[in-house]
Amino acid sequence: MSFRWKIILGVAAIQAILLVILIWSGLNVLKQSNEEALLKRTDTTAKLFASTAQAAVLATDLAALESFVGEVLSNPGIVYARVLSKQGVLAEGGEKQVLARKFLADTSLASTANDGVFDAYADITVSGEKYGRVEIGFSTTAIQQLISGTRAKSFGLGLLNLVLVGLFSLVLAYYLTRGLNALQQGTKQIAEGDLGYQINVHGRDELAQTALAFNDMSAKLKHLDEERAKKEIEIRLLNQALEQRVIDRTMQLQDANKQLEHQAMHDALTKLPNRALFHDRLRNTLSSAQRSQELFALVGVDLDLFKEINDTLGHHAGDLVLQHVANACNKILRDSDTVARMGGDEFAILLPKVTDMERAVHVAQRVLAAIKEPLQIDDRLVEVGASLGVAMFPQHGEDELALITHSDAAMYEAKRQKLGVVVYLPEMGEGKSEAVALKGELRRAISEGEMVLHFQPKIDINSNSVSGVEALVRWQHPRLGLLYPDTFIGLAELSGLIKPLTQEVLRLAMKQIREWSSRGHAFPIAVNISAVNLQDKGFPETIAAMITEYEVPSHLLELEVTETAIMNEPILAIENIRKLSHIGVQMSIDDFGTGYSSMAYIQKLLVAKIKIDKSFVIDMGTRTNDEVIVRSTIDLAHNLGLKAVAEGVENQASWDKLRELGCDSAQGYFMSKPLSAEKFMEWVQSSPWGGQLATDAKQVSTNT
Repeated sequence: MSFRWKIILGVAAIQAILLVILIWSGLNVLKQSNEEALLKRTDTTAKLFASTAQAAVLATDLAALESFVGEVLSNPGIVYARVLSKQGVLAEGGEKQVLARKFLADTSLASTANDGVFDAYADITVSGEKYGRVEIGFSTTAIQQLISGTRAKSFGLGLLNLVLVGLFSLVLAYYLTRGLNALQQGTKQIAEGDLGYQINVHGRDELAQTALAFNDMSAKLKHLDEERAKKEIEIRLLNQALEQRVIDRTMQLQDANKQLEHQAMHDALTKLPNRALFHDRLRNTLSSAQRSQELFALVGVDLDLFKEINDTLGHHAGDLVLQHVANACNKILRDSDTVARMGGDEFAILLPKVTDMERAVHVAQRVLAAIKEPLQIDDRLVEVGASLGVAMFPQHGEDELALITHSDAAMYEAKRQKLGVVVYLPEMGEGKSEAVALKGELRRAISEGEMVLHFQPKIDINSNSVSGVEALVRWQHPRLGLLYPDTFIGLAELSGLIKPLTQEVLRLAMKQIREWSSRGHAFPIAVNISAVNLQDKGFPETIAAMITEYEVPSHLLELEVTETAIMNEPILAIENIRKLSHIGVQMSIDDFGTGYSSMAYIQKLLVAKIKIDKSFVIDMGTRTNDEVIVRSTIDLAHNLGLKAVAEGVENQASWDKLRELGCDSAQGYFMSKPLSAEKFMEWVQSSPWGGQLATDAKQVSTNT
């Protein structure tokens, strides 16, 4: 049903209800007023009739009574009249049918509904004594006709009024819904996409205000649509630009990936293939040679006295030497050959499709000659030496490991005999092969967690309590068992693995500090670092990052460095030691007395302790000079405000002598040999020295 018809029907229904209420109320009022008038008339007429007939009743004058009855009946609307005494009816007149019925006095029009006669009476009394009464009947037909006529007229007028109301409602609904229809049409237009559609507004009523609001909304929608269209154009342009940037960035990433891939497979200093790329090419060459039965050669190259060049001329000179070797190899070798830097001062050359052994040796000799060409470094002319070992496929090995092992064995033989170029021979010995194999396995051992630490306590001589521990690194070899440092430290230094090895030892030491601290044992631990670490400008930052990573107190870490490591580059060494001291790491000079350190440099170092080399402590009881050296070292340390620590205490006599000389702390087999972490904690619980931690010492050392 439409809104217009809802208005029409609603107004008509309301008007109809109101008319019914009005007609019903009017009819009730008319009926009540007629009833009141009738009651008054009947009461008055009956009393007047009783008063007139009083004397005739007392005299029993029937003729007079008949006359009175006739006069009463002459009044309009009276249908019967009757006079009664105590003895009965004295006189009556009127309609016989009405006179024949039983008299019942009426009190309202409702009681006359059956016969249409209103019965009334009045008593005839004299001095309070009742002598009779008069009865009168009034016709109510006229009144009923009046009420019925009035009702009919009222309903007729009501019906006419409803018709007029319907017409008025139709006009009103049309007027009211005209604006709504306009709003509906506007809504359809907007729904169909005609944004900005405007309605003609008439007047200032609520509908007009709604129409104005609609027009404002429509205008804003059109504006927003226009803005949206503009934004879509901008977004489309931005997407096009973004797509182009993605394409450009993708190309850049591809270039970067190529660069990263190149960097991942090449040495940054020499630009040569690194160990990973060399092994990949070796495997490919080996696979191809096995199918085609072709020969190829593998040449191992190790520079002579490279460490000395680094130590005397500095790392910059060492870098120039490595670049010189790379350039010399590239100058001699073919494009199909591969020369790679394997690490440190080690190189490897792959010579595919060589015709015979003589050709391979000839190429190796030419490479050696090119390497030996003098190199200008600052104001010095340096001649670089090298040792080369040659192994042939399949004569010297049919797999990758055998060829690498045998070329390294030949290279070590060339280095040992200073022959320059040597071809592998089986009689070069298993010992050499084992060393070469260990060298190849060391990198894997570091990365796969085969390094473990054993701990030897340092005892405070004054309090007989633990002042720290020295941790010694061991290699838990899967094939050879537990290996001691003298087996692999030299290999690590020669192969350039001393840095990752030291970092692994530091990591293990910090994990142990954290574990012991969590169990209430704050044993200080420290690491003995090499000259390579001390000359690394980024080493202090590396230590600080590891301390943060493992969340250990910096004062529980001590780093020990030898005199020789300090004196290689004293200025850089002092700077790094100062940086390490500033972050709270304790520093000590290890093996003091065996080097050639300058007192001027020692005074500048922020070190906490001097460790007296065990070679002086062991023979202190039998050699006077050693005792003098120990005494002087202790005095020197105390004069500089440092602690003196003695290594190699093997007996009670050495312990007592150190106490006599005023040494601060000591370590050695007399107190305990190096123990695993678990055994060390058992020793702490059972040893007389393990009962408490010295309060004035918070350092630990790790010997690599």
